[in-house]
Amino acid sequence: MAQALEAFSSFILEEEHEKCQAILDNHTGESVGELQGGSDQHSIYRVIIPDDDNDANGNDAAVVLLKEFHSSRQGKRYLNVLTIERLKQYMLGMCERRTKDRGGRKYTQLGNFMFILQFGGPTDGQVRHIDNMVPNLQICLYMSSECPSTIVYAMDGPPITNGKLLVEHWEKNENRAVPELVKCILENRGDTALKSKWYTKFFAFWDSIDSNLNCFGKLYQPVSLQLSLEADPGTTLLAGGNEIHAGPPTVGPRMFAFAIGIPEEETNDNEDNDGEVQYSPVLLHIDFCCILFSILEHEYSARGEEQVREAKHFLLSVLLALVKDYPMKGYTRQIDEDRSELRNWLGKLVAALEDQGKVGRLVQEAVESDSILYSPDVKKRRSKKNKGRNAQ
Repeated sequence: MAQALEAFSSFILEEEHEKCQAILDNHTGESVGELQGGSDQHSIYRVIIPDDDNDANGNDAAVVLLKEFHSSRQGKRYLNVLTIERLKQYMLGMCERRTKDRGGRKYTQLGNFMFILQFGGPTDGQVRHIDNMVPNLQICLYMSSECPSTIVYAMDGPPITNGKLLVEHWEKNENRAVPELVKCILENRGDTALKSKWYTKFFAFWDSIDSNLNCFGKLYQPVSLQLSLEADPGTTLLAGGNEIHAGPPTVGPRMFAFAIGIPEEETNDNEDNDGEVQYSPVLLHIDFCCILFSILEHEYSARGEEQVREAKHFLLSVLLALVKDYPMKGYTRQIDEDRSELRNWLGKLVAALEDQGKVGRLVQEAVESDSILYSPDVKKRRSKKNKGRNAQ
Protein backbone atom coordinates (compact mmCIF):
# COMPACT_ATOMS: atom_id res chain seq x y z
CA MET A 1 0.00 0.00 0.00
CA ALA A 2 2.82 2.43 0.85
CA GLN A 3 4.39 1.82 -2.57
CA ALA A 4 1.01 2.36 -4.26
CA LEU A 5 0.46 5.61 -2.37
CA GLU A 6 3.88 6.90 -3.43
CA ALA A 7 3.33 5.90 -7.06
CA PHE A 8 -0.14 7.51 -7.13
CA SER A 9 1.09 10.79 -5.63
CA SER A 10 4.07 10.87 -8.00
CA PHE A 11 1.73 10.30 -10.96
CA ILE A 12 -0.51 13.21 -9.89
CA LEU A 13 2.07 15.70 -8.65
CA GLU A 14 4.89 15.10 -11.13
CA GLU A 15 4.42 12.75 -14.07
CA GLU A 16 0.94 13.91 -15.16
CA HIS A 17 0.55 17.05 -13.09
CA GLU A 18 -0.84 19.19 -15.93
CA LYS A 19 -3.54 16.63 -16.78
CA CYS A 20 -4.39 16.11 -13.11
CA GLN A 21 -4.50 19.85 -12.39
CA ALA A 22 -6.98 20.23 -15.27
CA ILE A 23 -9.15 17.44 -13.79
CA LEU A 24 -9.27 19.24 -10.45
CA ASP A 25 -9.99 22.61 -12.04
CA ASN A 26 -12.86 21.07 -14.04
CA HIS A 27 -14.43 19.69 -10.84
CA THR A 28 -13.99 22.80 -8.66
CA GLY A 29 -17.15 23.51 -6.70
CA GLU A 30 -18.39 19.91 -7.06
CA SER A 31 -16.04 17.41 -5.46
CA VAL A 32 -13.04 19.79 -5.31
CA GLY A 33 -12.41 22.82 -3.09
CA GLU A 34 -9.50 24.76 -1.65
CA LEU A 35 -8.03 24.93 1.86
CA GLN A 36 -6.54 27.97 3.56
CA GLY A 37 -2.75 28.08 3.69
CA GLY A 38 -2.08 28.20 -0.03
CA SER A 39 -1.06 31.24 -2.05
CA ASP A 40 -2.31 33.07 -5.13
CA GLN A 41 0.13 30.98 -7.20
CA HIS A 42 -0.14 27.63 -5.41
CA SER A 43 -3.53 26.36 -4.22
CA ILE A 44 -4.08 23.56 -1.71
CA TYR A 45 -6.84 21.31 -3.04
CA ARG A 46 -9.28 19.17 -1.08
CA VAL A 47 -10.68 16.35 -3.21
CA ILE A 48 -13.68 14.52 -1.75
CA ILE A 49 -13.44 10.70 -1.93
CA PRO A 50 -16.75 8.75 -2.35
CA ASP A 51 -17.80 6.41 0.46
CA ASP A 52 -16.78 3.27 -1.40
CA ASP A 53 -15.94 1.88 -4.84
CA ASN A 54 -19.62 1.08 -5.53
CA ASP A 55 -20.52 4.76 -5.12
CA ALA A 56 -17.83 5.78 -7.59
CA ASN A 57 -19.91 6.88 -10.56
CA GLY A 58 -16.99 8.31 -12.48
CA ASN A 59 -18.00 11.93 -11.99
CA ASP A 60 -16.01 12.60 -8.82
CA ALA A 61 -12.53 14.04 -9.26
CA ALA A 62 -10.98 11.45 -6.93
CA VAL A 63 -12.44 8.61 -9.02
CA VAL A 64 -11.24 10.18 -12.27
CA LEU A 65 -7.73 10.55 -10.84
CA LEU A 66 -7.68 6.91 -9.71
CA LYS A 67 -8.87 5.73 -13.14
CA GLU A 68 -6.19 7.77 -14.89
CA PHE A 69 -3.57 6.28 -12.57
CA HIS A 70 -4.79 2.69 -12.98
CA SER A 71 -4.73 3.03 -16.78
CA SER A 72 -1.10 4.17 -16.74
CA ARG A 73 1.83 1.77 -17.13
CA GLN A 74 2.98 2.08 -13.51
CA GLY A 75 -0.56 2.22 -12.12
CA LYS A 76 -1.73 -1.11 -13.60
CA ARG A 77 0.29 -3.07 -11.05
CA TYR A 78 -1.67 -1.38 -8.24
CA LEU A 79 -5.13 -1.88 -9.74
CA ASN A 80 -6.24 -4.17 -6.89
CA VAL A 81 -4.09 -2.54 -4.22
CA LEU A 82 -5.05 1.13 -4.32
CA THR A 83 -8.86 1.21 -4.19
CA ILE A 84 -11.17 3.36 -2.10
CA GLU A 85 -12.15 0.40 0.06
CA ARG A 86 -8.55 -0.68 0.68
CA LEU A 87 -7.56 2.88 1.48
CA LYS A 88 -10.32 3.01 4.10
CA GLN A 89 -9.25 -0.36 5.52
CA TYR A 90 -5.66 0.89 5.82
CA MET A 91 -6.65 4.04 7.70
CA LEU A 92 -9.05 2.20 10.01
CA GLY A 93 -6.34 -0.39 10.58
CA MET A 94 -4.04 2.36 11.85
CA CYS A 95 -6.80 3.46 14.23
CA GLU A 96 -7.08 -0.15 15.40
CA ARG A 97 -3.33 -0.24 16.14
CA ARG A 98 -3.70 2.95 18.19
CA THR A 99 -6.56 1.37 20.16
CA LYS A 100 -4.45 -1.72 20.92
CA ASP A 101 -1.45 0.38 21.97
CA ARG A 102 -3.34 2.85 24.16
CA GLY A 103 -6.69 1.23 24.87
CA GLY A 104 -9.92 3.13 24.55
CA ARG A 105 -12.42 3.53 21.76
CA LYS A 106 -12.63 1.39 18.66
CA TYR A 107 -12.99 3.38 15.43
CA THR A 108 -15.10 1.65 12.80
CA GLN A 109 -16.19 4.38 10.39
CA LEU A 110 -14.59 7.21 8.41
CA GLY A 111 -16.04 10.61 7.65
CA ASN A 112 -14.96 13.71 5.68
CA PHE A 113 -12.80 11.44 3.52
CA MET A 114 -10.56 13.31 1.04
CA PHE A 115 -7.25 13.74 -0.70
CA ILE A 116 -5.37 16.95 0.13
CA LEU A 117 -2.68 18.04 -2.30
CA GLN A 118 -0.75 20.90 -3.82
CA PHE A 119 1.20 20.85 -7.06
CA GLY A 120 4.00 23.22 -6.13
CA GLY A 121 5.36 25.73 -3.70
CA PRO A 122 6.43 27.62 -1.82
CA THR A 123 3.54 28.21 0.58
CA ASP A 124 3.59 29.83 4.01
CA GLY A 125 1.47 27.12 5.58
CA GLN A 126 -1.63 27.48 7.72
CA VAL A 127 -2.19 29.49 10.86
CA ARG A 128 -2.61 27.15 13.83
CA HIS A 129 -6.21 26.15 14.36
CA ILE A 130 -8.65 23.61 15.80
CA ASP A 131 -11.18 21.61 13.79
CA ASN A 132 -14.23 20.69 15.85
CA MET A 133 -14.45 16.90 15.64
CA VAL A 134 -14.68 15.66 19.24
CA PRO A 135 -15.12 12.72 20.00
CA ASN A 136 -13.83 11.77 16.57
CA LEU A 137 -10.21 11.22 15.61
CA GLN A 138 -8.17 13.06 12.99
CA ILE A 139 -6.32 10.80 10.50
CA CYS A 140 -3.63 11.98 8.06
CA LEU A 141 -2.14 9.32 5.76
CA TYR A 142 0.92 10.70 3.95
CA MET A 143 1.41 9.71 0.33
CA SER A 144 4.21 11.74 -1.26
CA SER A 145 7.85 11.03 -0.43
CA GLU A 146 9.51 13.12 2.29
CA CYS A 147 6.14 14.74 2.91
CA PRO A 148 6.14 17.52 5.54
CA SER A 149 3.69 16.39 8.20
CA THR A 150 0.95 18.41 9.79
CA ILE A 151 2.37 20.55 12.63
CA VAL A 152 0.88 19.63 16.01
CA TYR A 153 1.10 22.11 18.90
CA ALA A 154 1.28 21.67 22.65
CA MET A 155 0.06 24.68 24.60
CA ASP A 156 1.48 26.22 27.76
CA GLY A 157 -0.57 25.79 30.92
CA PRO A 158 -3.83 24.01 31.75
CA PRO A 159 -6.49 24.15 29.03
CA ILE A 160 -8.99 27.02 28.96
CA THR A 161 -12.39 25.32 28.92
CA ASN A 162 -14.82 28.01 30.11
CA GLY A 163 -15.27 31.73 30.62
CA LYS A 164 -14.00 31.80 34.21
CA LEU A 165 -10.74 30.12 33.21
CA LEU A 166 -10.33 32.58 30.33
CA VAL A 167 -10.61 35.50 32.76
CA GLU A 168 -8.04 33.83 35.03
CA HIS A 169 -5.72 33.31 32.06
CA TRP A 170 -5.86 36.97 31.03
CA GLU A 171 -5.29 38.17 34.58
CA LYS A 172 -2.59 35.73 35.70
CA ASN A 173 -0.68 34.90 32.53
CA GLU A 174 -1.03 38.07 30.47
CA ASN A 175 -1.27 40.56 33.37
CA ARG A 176 -4.36 42.13 31.79
CA ALA A 177 -6.85 44.03 33.91
CA VAL A 178 -10.11 42.48 32.75
CA PRO A 179 -12.95 45.05 32.81
CA GLU A 180 -15.80 44.36 35.20
CA LEU A 181 -18.40 43.92 32.46
CA VAL A 182 -16.30 41.34 30.58
CA LYS A 183 -15.78 39.45 33.85
CA CYS A 184 -19.47 39.59 34.61
CA ILE A 185 -20.46 38.12 31.22
CA LEU A 186 -17.86 35.34 31.25
CA GLU A 187 -18.40 34.35 34.88
CA ASN A 188 -22.21 34.58 34.95
CA ARG A 189 -23.43 33.98 31.38
CA GLY A 190 -20.94 31.41 30.12
CA ASP A 191 -23.44 28.55 30.16
CA THR A 192 -26.37 30.53 28.67
CA ALA A 193 -27.60 29.11 25.35
CA LEU A 194 -26.81 31.67 22.67
CA LYS A 195 -29.92 30.68 20.70
CA SER A 196 -32.07 31.98 23.59
CA LYS A 197 -31.49 35.64 22.63
CA TRP A 198 -32.20 37.05 19.15
CA TYR A 199 -29.02 39.14 19.23
CA THR A 200 -26.77 36.10 19.79
CA LYS A 201 -28.67 33.34 17.95
CA PHE A 202 -26.48 33.82 14.84
CA PHE A 203 -23.86 31.97 16.92
CA ALA A 204 -26.20 29.22 18.09
CA PHE A 205 -23.72 26.69 16.67
CA TRP A 206 -21.49 27.61 19.62
CA ASP A 207 -24.26 26.32 21.94
CA SER A 208 -22.89 28.54 24.72
CA ILE A 209 -19.69 30.50 25.37
CA ASP A 210 -18.46 27.81 27.77
CA SER A 211 -19.34 24.98 25.38
CA ASN A 212 -17.35 26.58 22.59
CA LEU A 213 -14.38 27.39 24.83
CA ASN A 214 -14.34 23.75 25.94
CA CYS A 215 -13.38 22.88 22.35
CA PHE A 216 -11.50 25.97 21.16
CA GLY A 217 -10.33 27.74 24.34
CA LYS A 218 -6.79 26.38 24.01
CA LEU A 219 -6.29 28.79 21.10
CA TYR A 220 -5.93 31.64 23.62
CA GLN A 221 -2.89 29.96 25.22
CA PRO A 222 0.75 30.45 24.16
CA VAL A 223 2.56 27.63 22.35
CA SER A 224 5.00 25.61 24.44
CA LEU A 225 6.03 23.07 21.78
CA GLN A 226 5.41 22.31 18.12
CA LEU A 227 6.12 18.99 16.43
CA SER A 228 6.53 18.16 12.74
CA LEU A 229 8.57 15.73 10.66
CA GLU A 230 9.15 14.54 7.12
CA ALA A 231 6.94 11.50 6.65
CA ASP A 232 7.42 8.54 4.32
CA PRO A 233 4.50 7.23 2.23
CA GLY A 234 2.20 5.11 4.39
CA THR A 235 3.00 6.99 7.60
CA THR A 236 -0.18 7.86 9.48
CA LEU A 237 -0.69 10.72 11.94
CA LEU A 238 -3.52 10.22 14.44
CA ALA A 239 -4.58 13.16 16.59
CA GLY A 240 -7.43 13.94 18.97
CA GLY A 241 -10.50 15.77 17.78
CA ASN A 242 -9.61 19.19 19.14
CA GLU A 243 -5.83 19.26 18.92
CA ILE A 244 -4.21 22.47 17.70
CA HIS A 245 -2.49 21.90 14.37
CA ALA A 246 -1.59 23.52 11.05
CA GLY A 247 -0.56 22.58 7.55
CA PRO A 248 3.22 23.16 7.28
CA PRO A 249 5.13 25.64 5.12
CA THR A 250 6.23 23.91 1.91
CA VAL A 251 8.71 24.37 -0.90
CA GLY A 252 7.35 21.70 -3.26
CA PRO A 253 4.41 19.39 -4.04
CA ARG A 254 2.69 17.47 -1.25
CA MET A 255 -0.17 14.95 -0.98
CA PHE A 256 -1.94 12.97 1.72
CA ALA A 257 -5.30 11.37 2.48
CA PHE A 258 -7.40 12.77 5.31
CA ALA A 259 -10.41 11.45 7.22
CA ILE A 260 -12.03 11.51 10.62
CA GLY A 261 -12.32 8.26 12.55
CA ILE A 262 -15.72 7.81 14.21
CA PRO A 263 -15.98 5.65 17.37
CA GLU A 264 -18.07 2.48 17.20
CA GLU A 265 -20.21 3.32 20.22
CA GLU A 266 -21.07 6.87 19.19
CA THR A 267 -24.33 7.88 17.55
CA ASN A 268 -24.58 9.18 14.00
CA ASP A 269 -24.81 12.69 15.44
CA ASN A 270 -21.04 12.71 15.75
CA GLU A 271 -20.66 12.47 11.98
CA ASP A 272 -21.54 16.17 12.08
CA ASN A 273 -18.38 16.83 14.11
CA ASP A 274 -16.36 16.48 10.92
CA GLY A 275 -14.00 19.42 11.33
CA GLU A 276 -15.94 21.75 9.05
CA VAL A 277 -16.31 24.18 11.98
CA GLN A 278 -12.76 25.46 12.29
CA TYR A 279 -11.21 28.32 14.24
CA SER A 280 -7.83 30.04 14.35
CA PRO A 281 -7.12 32.35 17.32
CA VAL A 282 -7.99 35.52 15.37
CA LEU A 283 -11.24 34.24 13.85
CA LEU A 284 -12.32 32.72 17.18
CA HIS A 285 -11.83 36.02 18.96
CA ILE A 286 -13.60 37.99 16.23
CA ASP A 287 -16.75 35.91 16.75
CA PHE A 288 -16.22 36.17 20.51
CA CYS A 289 -16.15 39.97 20.16
CA CYS A 290 -19.34 39.94 18.08
CA ILE A 291 -21.15 37.96 20.78
CA LEU A 292 -19.92 40.12 23.65
CA PHE A 293 -20.50 43.41 21.82
CA SER A 294 -24.17 42.45 21.39
CA ILE A 295 -24.55 41.29 25.00
CA LEU A 296 -22.91 44.51 26.23
CA GLU A 297 -25.29 46.64 24.19
CA HIS A 298 -28.51 44.79 24.98
CA GLU A 299 -27.93 43.74 28.58
CA TYR A 300 -25.37 46.07 30.14
CA SER A 301 -25.94 49.51 28.61
CA ALA A 302 -27.55 50.63 31.88
CA ARG A 303 -24.13 50.28 33.53
CA GLY A 304 -23.02 53.36 31.63
CA GLU A 305 -21.45 54.17 28.27
CA GLU A 306 -17.95 54.45 29.74
CA GLN A 307 -17.95 50.91 31.16
CA VAL A 308 -19.23 49.49 27.86
CA ARG A 309 -16.53 51.33 25.90
CA GLU A 310 -13.87 50.09 28.35
CA ALA A 311 -15.01 46.49 27.77
CA LYS A 312 -14.96 46.90 23.98
CA HIS A 313 -11.47 48.46 24.06
CA PHE A 314 -10.23 45.52 26.14
CA LEU A 315 -11.67 42.94 23.74
CA LEU A 316 -10.09 44.71 20.77
CA SER A 317 -6.72 44.90 22.54
CA VAL A 318 -6.81 41.09 22.78
CA LEU A 319 -7.71 40.87 19.08
CA LEU A 320 -4.85 43.19 18.15
CA ALA A 321 -2.35 41.01 20.06
CA LEU A 322 -3.61 37.88 18.28
CA VAL A 323 -3.38 39.53 14.84
CA LYS A 324 0.17 40.74 15.56
CA ASP A 325 1.13 37.21 16.64
CA TYR A 326 0.16 35.85 13.20
CA PRO A 327 -0.58 38.63 10.69
CA MET A 328 -2.16 37.11 7.58
CA LYS A 329 -4.20 38.59 4.74
CA GLY A 330 -5.88 35.22 4.30
CA TYR A 331 -8.16 35.85 7.32
CA THR A 332 -10.44 37.90 5.11
CA ARG A 333 -11.00 34.95 2.74
CA GLN A 334 -12.58 33.03 5.60
CA ILE A 335 -15.20 35.65 6.43
CA ASP A 336 -18.47 35.35 4.50
CA GLU A 337 -19.91 37.98 2.19
CA ASP A 338 -22.75 38.77 4.61
CA ARG A 339 -20.07 40.10 6.98
CA SER A 340 -18.27 42.15 4.34
CA GLU A 341 -17.94 45.25 6.55
CA LEU A 342 -16.11 43.20 9.18
CA ARG A 343 -13.98 41.58 6.47
CA ASN A 344 -12.95 44.95 5.04
CA TRP A 345 -12.16 46.35 8.49
CA LEU A 346 -10.00 43.34 9.40
CA GLY A 347 -8.13 43.62 6.08
CA LYS A 348 -7.32 47.25 6.85
CA LEU A 349 -6.18 46.31 10.36
CA VAL A 350 -3.78 43.62 9.11
CA ALA A 351 -2.36 46.02 6.53
CA ALA A 352 -1.88 48.83 9.08
CA LEU A 353 -0.04 46.92 11.83
CA GLU A 354 3.17 48.94 11.37
CA ASP A 355 1.33 52.26 11.72
CA GLN A 356 0.19 52.84 15.32
CA GLY A 357 -1.86 55.87 14.34
CA LYS A 358 -3.89 53.93 11.75
CA VAL A 359 -4.34 51.02 14.14
CA GLY A 360 -5.64 53.36 16.83
CA ARG A 361 -8.14 54.93 14.44
CA LEU A 362 -9.36 51.51 13.25
CA VAL A 363 -9.81 50.30 16.84
CA GLN A 364 -11.75 53.45 17.68
CA GLU A 365 -13.88 53.00 14.56
CA ALA A 366 -14.84 49.48 15.67
CA VAL A 367 -15.64 50.64 19.23
CA GLU A 368 -17.95 53.37 17.97
CA SER A 369 -19.50 51.38 15.11
CA ASP A 370 -22.94 49.81 15.51
CA SER A 371 -22.31 47.37 12.65
CA ILE A 372 -18.66 46.23 12.23
CA LEU A 373 -18.48 43.77 15.12
CA TYR A 374 -22.11 42.70 15.12
CA SER A 375 -23.76 39.68 13.51
CA PRO A 376 -25.79 40.00 10.29
CA ASP A 377 -28.96 39.39 12.36
CA VAL A 378 -28.30 42.41 14.55
CA LYS A 379 -27.40 44.59 11.58
CA LYS A 380 -30.60 43.65 9.71
CA ARG A 381 -32.85 44.45 12.66
CA ARG A 382 -31.05 47.73 13.26
CA SER A 383 -31.44 48.62 9.59
CA LYS A 384 -35.20 47.90 9.69
CA LYS A 385 -35.58 50.12 12.75
CA ASN A 386 -33.72 52.96 11.05
CA LYS A 387 -35.91 52.64 7.95
CA GLY A 388 -39.01 52.77 10.11
CA ARG A 389 -37.82 55.94 11.81
CA ASN A 390 -37.01 57.56 8.47
CA ALA A 391 -40.49 56.66 7.16
CA GLN A 392 -42.11 58.38 10.14
